[in-house]
Amino acid sequence: MPWIAYPADDATKEIERATRPWRREGRPVPGVIAPMKHAPRTLRGVLQMNQAVTFGGSSLGQRTEELIATATSAVNDCFY
Repeated sequence: MPWIAYPADDATKEIERATRPWRREGRPVPGVIAPMKHAPRTLRGVLQMNQAVTFGGSSLGQRTEELIATATSAVNDCFY
């Protein structure tokens, strides 16, 4: 249950564009990303940076990067 009230995925045109990848797949915006919907420009920047440096952006490959991210989250007791 989120503690922060988020704008709807289609509250503004900017938020609608930024959340389009999740809406296309019928999924909610991940909880770690959703708070940034208050600042759509920031959300887009973070997503672009994430795409550039993770999940396929290195020579490790997406599968290995996701395994590292999962292990790191587990060690840090992250709930997402």
